[in-house]
Amino acid sequence: MQGFMKLSRLFRLSSHLIPLIILAILISGLSDAKHPQPKNVQVSLRAKWSGTSLLLEAGELLAKEQKNNFWEFGKQWLESDHHLASTSPKDCFEEILKHGSYFLSGSLESYYQLSLILRSASPKLVLYRQLAQDSLSSFSLSHEESVNSENASDIYYKDLDRWPVSRNPNAPKGKCCWVDVGSTILFDVSELSAWLNTLTTLSQDSREEPEIFEFDHIYPESNRKSPGAVLYGALGTNCFSNFHLALVEASIKGKVQYVVRPILPSGCESEAEYCATVGTGSRLNLAGYGVELALKNMEYKAIDDSEVKKGITLEDPRTEDLSQEVRGFIFSKLLERKPELTADLMEFRDYLLSSTVSDTLDVWELKDLGHQTAQRIVQASDPLHSMQEINQNFPNLVSSLSRMKLNQSIKDEIITNQRMVPPGKSLIAINGDLINIESIDLFSLMGLVHGELSLADQIARLKVPQKDIKMLLYTPAPSEQGSFRLDFRSIHVHYLNNLEEDSMYRRWRSNLNELLMPVFPGQFHYIRKNLYHAVYIIDPSSAAGLKAVDTMMYMFENHVPMRFGIILFSSKLAESIEENDGEIPAYFEENNKNKFRKVEEDTSSLIISLFLYVEENYGTKMAVQFLIGLNNHWGVSKADDDEVVEKSYVEDAFVEALKSKANSPPQEILLKMKNELTFKERADQSTFFVYKLGLSRMQPCLLMNGLVYGSSQAQDEALQAMNEDLMKLQEGVYYGHINSRTDVLEKFLSESGHPRYNPHIIREGKDHQKFVSLATSVLKRDSVIVKLKYLHSPETEDDMKPVTHLLAVDLTSKRGLKFLRHGLRYLLDGTKRARLGILYNIDNPVSFPQGSPFLLLVKVIDFTASSFRYRAKALEFLNQLIIWYEAQHLYSSQTSNTNVEAFIEEVAKLAEANDLKSDRLRSALSEISWDSFKDYLQKVSGFLSSEFGLGSGDNAVITNGRVVLHKEDSFISDDLKLLETVEYDRRIKPVATIIEQVEWEGVDPDDLTRSWIRG
Repeated sequence: MQGFMKLSRLFRLSSHLIPLIILAILISGLSDAKHPQPKNVQVSLRAKWSGTSLLLEAGELLAKEQKNNFWEFGKQWLESDHHLASTSPKDCFEEILKHGSYFLSGSLESYYQLSLILRSASPKLVLYRQLAQDSLSSFSLSHEESVNSENASDIYYKDLDRWPVSRNPNAPKGKCCWVDVGSTILFDVSELSAWLNTLTTLSQDSREEPEIFEFDHIYPESNRKSPGAVLYGALGTNCFSNFHLALVEASIKGKVQYVVRPILPSGCESEAEYCATVGTGSRLNLAGYGVELALKNMEYKAIDDSEVKKGITLEDPRTEDLSQEVRGFIFSKLLERKPELTADLMEFRDYLLSSTVSDTLDVWELKDLGHQTAQRIVQASDPLHSMQEINQNFPNLVSSLSRMKLNQSIKDEIITNQRMVPPGKSLIAINGDLINIESIDLFSLMGLVHGELSLADQIARLKVPQKDIKMLLYTPAPSEQGSFRLDFRSIHVHYLNNLEEDSMYRRWRSNLNELLMPVFPGQFHYIRKNLYHAVYIIDPSSAAGLKAVDTMMYMFENHVPMRFGIILFSSKLAESIEENDGEIPAYFEENNKNKFRKVEEDTSSLIISLFLYVEENYGTKMAVQFLIGLNNHWGVSKADDDEVVEKSYVEDAFVEALKSKANSPPQEILLKMKNELTFKERADQSTFFVYKLGLSRMQPCLLMNGLVYGSSQAQDEALQAMNEDLMKLQEGVYYGHINSRTDVLEKFLSESGHPRYNPHIIREGKDHQKFVSLATSVLKRDSVIVKLKYLHSPETEDDMKPVTHLLAVDLTSKRGLKFLRHGLRYLLDGTKRARLGILYNIDNPVSFPQGSPFLLLVKVIDFTASSFRYRAKALEFLNQLIIWYEAQHLYSSQTSNTNVEAFIEEVAKLAEANDLKSDRLRSALSEISWDSFKDYLQKVSGFLSSEFGLGSGDNAVITNGRVVLHKEDSFISDDLKLLETVEYDRRIKPVATIIEQVEWEGVDPDDLTRSWIRG
């Protein structure tokens, strides 16, 4: 046979994981008759690294389902001794499957078995090898001799030594396990015990700790703030078992953060049990990568075509015409005579159809070859096997395919599909999600399938009816929103111009179809229509704000087709509003309405008041000219952005602006303005409006039709924003959604406008959002989430809540108390779609003494959420409780005892004032088991650390699995409302629609909503 072979595609592996390809071509005819060689070409793909332990790979695969599975699997393997009797790789493989299947169910068990066969977790173990090599290298131990350097596979490994990834570290000092604590390496349990005893004498700053990564296996009960101890070793070795038991005990006591990196060093095979070595002694062949052999037969034969028998088109495309002759057999008659041999006859017919026929084809016989091939696959008893056989042997089968009678219904179906998919293109969809065929490979496909199987398994465990699981799996993935528009419509917007009414735009055309006409780069569509609303949010006392005014005026004077506007606010007053719990500070003393309260002089509020006065008496353009005059008096172009204008410049600019216009001297007007509250209140309301929008920390900023842009000084920023909205406007005009009578701003903001902006909430993409799946936690009976009691808005307790907010709060800080109050206010304002749970994120709660005011506060909140959450005034009671606690006990020593009886009496008075039964509250506070309660708080803190990666004392909100940290920025009740709206519209709504229609059997829907978490 003459032929040639070529690789059909490149194997896309990373540069340090490129496998060796060994091709063995065995050609028939070269051997004698007694030992004929196969005619096929055998291809194997070998990795650059030596084999890894199948037992360790199993642990990695199980950890993909749930992190705790890694530890449970190891515990189960150590406690069992059945595997010790295994003497063959097959026996060990079955034992590993049996132990791993205990943690899986249904299809996931089959996926686990397939992944083990494909060795898909081997690269992860190679990563741990590299980390182990780095650990030894840092202490100059990487070149130690192994305990058994004369390994049988050493010759093979020497060929691979030029690749760093191929090297399996030798056992240092003859030890197969070691613990890296950062400052040293420990090789014996006695050394570990000695090191643990020294931890109490070392300060945290003086300790050198190993680097711990997100993919590491961290013991669930470890304290994330404790010193790190990384165990390098393999399950199945005695040293691993000894180290593991000692580190687990130390981890439970909070002494260390215990991490395992599975590795079986080279030369330690003799020290491990047999099953731990399976997979290490042989070369690793990689599956999932193939080659295409293009063989060309140079011999040509001319044979007459047989006549195609005419038949009747079948109605059912999956039913073949068995009366058609196949190699001289009419199978319809054979089946009538021998119905008991139906299976054998059909298998024989498939064989005849797939056998080689050396016929040549005429051109016209190729016309429907694609349709005939599809029909053969669809009608085969095993379609997948038929597709594989045709794909691999198409030249041999093309003749029989061309003689197949084409069912018209098959052809019609293909033509219908081609209207949706271009001819010649192929699509793959998994539960409705399209897959890119060009970049798909076996492992990425398995990853997608695993995600779907895992999700289906989690939903099934929640007792969702089977018929609804498929609908849930078909819900579309959350789409990345192209734009977030802020609804800024208000009386506080001061527009400089109006393109539809001002005379300066009278010569412009009003036909919106002009938007669809091409223009030269840098040119605009000059249309007499308010298509672009450029509104600047500025603090007029800052240099940055006044520079933004200059930019706006420059574009206005150069006839840029935008409607310009400004919203003024005071940064200083906005900070006061935030400190005053979201309220504008009062002007008068609390007990004397005739006496002004002493407040710090605010230049911004003065400028805003003067601006409003000029606007009311002389128009907006004159008011803007006042700001321009202020620029000129100050020389703002030379000032730094964070500089603040002096009050004298403000007064001079005001006098200059009104000198030729005012009937009375401008100086007298200034004196009157000091005692005039009307404009001051309007100025404060403007600042409050900006605070509620969430833009008080972003000044200056630009709103282009509601789209938020942070930097608004540069002219290019506004023009770029204009171009970004042009496409949406063109689309609206083209499809008739926007016409000459359409108010563009009203349309955009009514369709997708939001009342508040928070960059931490609206950002899209994996770089800006963190999602954590809580499905596995929900399924655990002793989980913190399962035992949590939720708060609801009044009169909505029995409604299904598709949105769940988990507030992680540190109640020992003012920030945490304020955060919780805003959460309660969010519920008091009313929400029908969400509920709120409170998780206490406290640093070392065990250290608080009995009777601590903090512990009493937490117990009252916990008891109220558990027993009084259905009471109308329960939320108001908690709000008043936190205000009282902040005033009376926050700044006292949290670790000191307090008068418990006095504390209980004050709480009881608040409870009675809000129609709650104080006797039940007294009883609960008097019967506290302090030790168990502190253990519960410790468990909650550990849960927040392990599941969400929160540090002790961090404040955050977790909304259906999305983690949003509350750092330095303001986070108020309106932000929770925004978070609810954004998450519901983008991710939750399709699921909630399905859940509302489910007919439940023995399941409380309210308990189920906590599980709709996307990770």
